[in-house]
Amino acid sequence: MNIRSFKTKHAFVLAILVSGLLILRQYIDYLINDYGYDFSWFAVATRITINYLLWAAIFKGLLGIAFYFQRRQTDLKNILLHITTSIMIAGAHRLIAIRLYDFVYYANTGFLRGFFTPGNKVAMSAGLFSSFLEYWVIISLIMGVSYYTRYQLQQKELNAAKLNALQMQLHPHFLFNTLNSITSLIDIDPKKAQKMLTQLGFLMREILEQDKKHLIPLKSEMEYVRAYLEIEYIRFQDRLSLDFVIDEDVNNVAMPALLLQPIIENAIKHGIAKRPEGGVISVQASRANGAKVTIEITNDYPNLNGSAKSEGYGIGTANVAKRLQQMYGEEQTFQQRKEGSKYITQITFPIQSL
Repeated sequence: MNIRSFKTKHAFVLAILVSGLLILRQYIDYLINDYGYDFSWFAVATRITINYLLWAAIFKGLLGIAFYFQRRQTDLKNILLHITTSIMIAGAHRLIAIRLYDFVYYANTGFLRGFFTPGNKVAMSAGLFSSFLEYWVIISLIMGVSYYTRYQLQQKELNAAKLNALQMQLHPHFLFNTLNSITSLIDIDPKKAQKMLTQLGFLMREILEQDKKHLIPLKSEMEYVRAYLEIEYIRFQDRLSLDFVIDEDVNNVAMPALLLQPIIENAIKHGIAKRPEGGVISVQASRANGAKVTIEITNDYPNLNGSAKSEGYGIGTANVAKRLQQMYGEEQTFQQRKEGSKYITQITFPIQSL
């Protein structure tokens, strides 16, 4: 909630609601204590409603005062200045509230009381402290909401900066690995190397167009994955098979840009490249329990003596885990496991639209 967007009309609605609750409280108090006199709905409702509607009428001014003192240094001079200001405003509020009540009373009874009657003097002295407390409650709420809003904004900016830093790590990492693949083909098959460079240029242009976006449609992420795998397919040819199964109803779900690319890199580097016969990389995406998306990447994995060999996957996988945690907190899962000669990476995150 942004307190600056809180308009005067909202303050009036809130004042009426608070007034209604306090009037009801007064009546319940009257019933419980049995004071021995008739409860005057007119007098109670008028006094309370005028009091809070008056605060609502000057709400914009209170916002300005709250922001003014919020920006100033917290020292003795400014504290005393604010206390003096609050006493003056509370006094003016109480004077105006009393006189407005007198006019409403006159409209109802035809009798206008003098301003300096004993009753008004008592109401003024007793009500001044009440107005003083009400002023500080309102100012405290304004400042509290303002500080909270500012904190939330700073957290969003911090998260965006962290996500941007994580995303920026991908570019040199991805570029280095891809260029390394191209380099390995230059002497062996220059035409394939040239084709890979052309594909790389296309992919980098696509990535740079989305560079400042932390979230992109799942469909776009899959297009990046396909483009990267097409580059690797040139190198592996018959040793690499691809299998994509993407449900149509998750195509437009938002997800972090380039999230899957490090996982695909690892599948190539630690899986397909180390198997003489190559293997299959399978990418599946579907809804999970209606509210989340599950993406599962499976690749063939080299075996040693009948068991899958453990490999350290390094910065790429750590980057994926950090980005998911940063973006979704505890609502996401990131799991990797070996099942026979298969290595499976499974990611789930909440469904949200762009």
